[in-house]
Amino acid sequence: MSTMNASSSLAYRGRTTWLFIKYQLLTKGLLSLFFYPIYRIILDYLLAQSGRTVLSSGDFVSFLLSFNGLGLMLVTLVMMIVLIGLDVNSFILISALIREGRIEMTARHMIWVGLKSLKQFLSPAGLIMMIYISLIFLLLGIGITVSPMKDFQIPNFITSVIYGNPVYIVSYSVVLLMLTYISYRFIFVFHYILIMGSRTFDALKQSVKLTRKYGKQFLKDFSLGLLKWIATIYIPASIIFGLLIFILLRLADHQHDFRFLLFFILISLGQVIAFSTFLLTPVIILNVTTLFYDYHQKEGQPIQLKIPVKASAWEKNVPHKIKWRSKVGIAITLVLLLAFNLSSSFFFTYFFEDIFNQKKQNIAIIAHRGGGDLGAENTIEGIEEAAKEGVSWTEIDIQRTKDGSYVLNHDGDFQRVSGESRTSSEMTLAEIKTLTVKNHFDPSKVAQPIPTIEEVIEAAKGKIGLFMELKGKTADTKMVDDMVSLIKAEHIEDKAVLLSLDYQLIEYIETTYPEIQSGYLYYFALGQIEHLLGDYLIMEEREATSDKVDLLKAKGKKVVVWTVNTDESINTFVNSDVDGIITDYVLAVKDGIKKRDERSDLELIMDSLFG
Repeated sequence: MSTMNASSSLAYRGRTTWLFIKYQLLTKGLLSLFFYPIYRIILDYLLAQSGRTVLSSGDFVSFLLSFNGLGLMLVTLVMMIVLIGLDVNSFILISALIREGRIEMTARHMIWVGLKSLKQFLSPAGLIMMIYISLIFLLLGIGITVSPMKDFQIPNFITSVIYGNPVYIVSYSVVLLMLTYISYRFIFVFHYILIMGSRTFDALKQSVKLTRKYGKQFLKDFSLGLLKWIATIYIPASIIFGLLIFILLRLADHQHDFRFLLFFILISLGQVIAFSTFLLTPVIILNVTTLFYDYHQKEGQPIQLKIPVKASAWEKNVPHKIKWRSKVGIAITLVLLLAFNLSSSFFFTYFFEDIFNQKKQNIAIIAHRGGGDLGAENTIEGIEEAAKEGVSWTEIDIQRTKDGSYVLNHDGDFQRVSGESRTSSEMTLAEIKTLTVKNHFDPSKVAQPIPTIEEVIEAAKGKIGLFMELKGKTADTKMVDDMVSLIKAEHIEDKAVLLSLDYQLIEYIETTYPEIQSGYLYYFALGQIEHLLGDYLIMEEREATSDKVDLLKAKGKKVVVWTVNTDESINTFVNSDVDGIITDYVLAVKDGIKKRDERSDLELIMDSLFG
């Protein structure tokens, strides 16, 4: 492309960009209108065949081990492979054609070519590669833009445990570094398979050989290429938005003008970010593919795509002008975007008070494991401190002792909190009463005794509600029966909720004791989630998206999110429509709710538009 003049080069870049845009629009439309609805129909059918309407974290093992579960895993694997064909293979092939100067192609044809290319992976090694790529995308949250398994990322409550333990964080970091290194060494595997027709094992060896020789050069070239593309979009955008912000600051004393321009800037900025994100995957793959060709050129081994495709060469010496229809199309698109941004800004400004100053959602604070950071976990001290702060509920963990009593403890044993390696079911109440719980939030404080559930009810009665999680291996129907008897005897039905991660226990509570409040704890759910049982649906924060919260609340469910501990999460959920927040940092959430109620115009708009 070096012999092109500036006009021809610009036209060439415009043509390739438009090709990527059309391809992305077509494939995402195809996925949304065809593949995902079919996947959802199959999912609902397989769940219905097993007598279910929803699959969640509390009951998925038995389903996945059934015939219908195996069918769902197979269908999901096929879907992931199709996604790789559309979002990886096709982009590699399009990028190869761009590098070869054969950019006269149609996006529809390249979709077909990408799907056909999947047959090259129909071998044990090829399928392992596909599964590995899928797992990497899920683990790191990159690559495929939409996935039927997008909810299966590592939940935040697990990562928080990892980050809070030096041994875990080192192990986790080592695993991520190993996966990153492996992915880096095998970065060209798909290129060798798709472009040069290599078999999987040969492609693995060839990629390792190429990255061994050009490894450092690749990291430099790849980074510079990506930065160049980012600069192409964001430098002009930064100049424009900088001028708009300058004008915005000059209008600070004119409320309506300030709001109008602020809306216009935020909406336009969101569109720029969305556009660059939309093109990020193809640009990254184009960058890698170009380097793949360049390094082989340096080796004196020029390569050419072997898969037959309907694509013709770009004629370098012929003047290329943008067709008038394209010019008109681009102009109309820009005018429509401008009109949309202006009208949206006017609408939001005119109805600002109705939209942004609505009645604040009353969010209950639930202190995690007793009192969160206000005291040693699962102790009377923590619960009493939470009650003093006006917290609505305390979440506690209940386990059964060897002699049939019930005490508070979260882990499988008492090692972390008390230095005792035995479990609650291996110890009598008298033995457990000799233990004390260390305060991990403030080690200088005096260790506290482990309370029984009766002591907790006595301390909490009339002061704070109880979210009573039935915990560990001793959580069974007997524990449910015993807790229900205790709740009724103490007349705290309106101030006690029985929680469980085990969906079968929730079903038992709902069927046997419908008068008792129940709460289902889960971190993923597929299917018709509105059919989940439980008066409270307590969702892990990754699961608690606004659309799911709205759906469940519309069905009369009370929605709680757990465990909200980071500043980002606190800011997100105090501004959401959830009914309750479970947190270790009670005062931080209280402060977040207070700040929510005292927000400026800018903060109101940012929180409403961007969560």
